Amino acid sequence: MSLAIDGPAHRSLADTPFDLRVTGAAPHEPVTFTVELPGFQGADWSGTFTATANAHGTVDLATTALDGFAEPDPTALLWSLEPRPVAAEPVPADDELGWTLRVSQGDRSATEHYVREFRGRGVSAHELSAPLAGRLYLPPGPGPRPAVITLSGSGGGINDEEAMLLASRGFVCLALACFNYPGRPDDLLELPVEYVASAATWLAARDEVQPGAIAVKGQSRGAELALLVGAHVPGVRAVVAVVPSGYVWGSFTSDGREGAAWTLGGEPVPAVLDDGIVPGRSVETASGIAAAPGFRAAIEATAPDDLDRATIPIERLDGPLLLLCGGDDLMWDSVELSEVLLRRRAAGTSAPTRREVFPGAGHNLGLPFTPVVTGMVHPVNGVAYAYGGTRPGTARARVAAWTAFVDFLEETLT
Repeated sequence: MSLAIDGPAHRSLADTPFDLRVTGAAPHEPVTFTVELPGFQGADWSGTFTATANAHGTVDLATTALDGFAEPDPTALLWSLEPRPVAAEPVPADDELGWTLRVSQGDRSATEHYVREFRGRGVSAHELSAPLAGRLYLPPGPGPRPAVITLSGSGGGINDEEAMLLASRGFVCLALACFNYPGRPDDLLELPVEYVASAATWLAARDEVQPGAIAVKGQSRGAELALLVGAHVPGVRAVVAVVPSGYVWGSFTSDGREGAAWTLGGEPVPAVLDDGIVPGRSVETASGIAAAPGFRAAIEATAPDDLDRATIPIERLDGPLLLLCGGDDLMWDSVELSEVLLRRRAAGTSAPTRREVFPGAGHNLGLPFTPVVTGMVHPVNGVAYAYGGTRPGTARARVAAWTAFVDFLEETLT
């Protein structure tokens, strides 16, 4: 009997879960799974796994865990892959990911190729023109549709894959570049909050956008900006802050220049005074530098009045707020740093506020069913940082966080 793979659809959206089953194997013998996924985020990814066939010669990854894994999960074939770097420079996002699965037992094998689409059928992309920078993704079919502005973290640029998926799910998505992108400043330094406000105004004026239905979503330092926008920019219906801080922090530059990260009305937005405390009190780990202790020390060293001035007045947002936090965030403790947001919301507004904390997850709450890493070399300053969390914990959290994010948009904007 030949080995056969009963897997996912050969083409599917990248945020779609899948099952996978192998039949025709020798009972009670191991089957080898070899996966190749080229060209994702500047690396080729690969992995080799084994699992034992049951008495019927079947390996069903929905009920059988891969060897070395605690739980059955077919998508572990993707999120647990290991990288082989292939590019020194950032690689433009592709519309899809192709991956190849080969299963083998002895001299028998079977191979299938699958495509995970970020950009669904009919989604169109439009490069923005000055003074804005980034890309607008429009879902297929007639509008108007709810819209979301996405803001990247301290690496800058835009997250095309996320924006494509949101448009594929029916949202107009403006992936707005604030820095480290053609036509924008190189670094996170003195960036006007009003820039995002102008993008929201531009977006609201488009026929494709449903009136009064614009959300802003940011991650890490982008979450900080999204919260500032929610607090100070009228016309924003809702905010999603992923691994956020309720405090404003200073600049983050490639050459060490210091100053305000953001301005408002031409003036620097007050920030926690770092004064070298964050790098000085950070801790070296096997995955890189854990900066969370440094951020905590900087807060503890800041006078109460100064800390209050550096706190984002998120109670001014009269719409819903969603906070998504990693329970083991080593970049900065997003659970601890979001507590002040919960306090201010509870004291200052009756608008809905929800926080979800994902145990075992770190700072890297990226897209679901894509390779997970627990550390990285930062593209701006070249420092290796630890994200925290475990790979399985972060993989589970990514699925839950993405589902919560999309559900929140549907509930609050439609």
